[in-house]
Amino acid sequence: MIRIKLKIKFIPYEKTCNDNFKDLLKDLQKDTIILIDAKLKPEQEAELIKKTMEKVSEKFSGIELSSIDISPEKDSTLFEKLRGFVFQLTTGKRRGMTVIGPAHIITKIEKNPEELMLYV
Repeated sequence: MIRIKLKIKFIPYEKTCNDNFKDLLKDLQKDTIILIDAKLKPEQEAELIKKTMEKVSEKFSGIELSSIDISPEKDSTLFEKLRGFVFQLTTGKRRGMTVIGPAHIITKIEKNPEELMLYV
């Protein structure tokens, strides 16, 4: 039986707000999978990918990144949509979750509207 140690780190969204992904990249280079309790903004994802590309080497092959959005569905009530908007406005968070992991550990991410499936 082969045993694999898997490190997973949960990070609150607020720690990503300053777009300083230096600490995040250090963890990813140490083979840690990162879970963020909100969906990253497209600009944040782009900046993280840019900084990752600068770090790619023989030892670090890059990242796999995916987000799931838990915003109210199009057929939800006006109240539910309003509640989601107020949540985003007051917390600054986009409801959802982001998963980031080293590309050599996460071989594939399958995404559908309600869930993410990681293959390691």
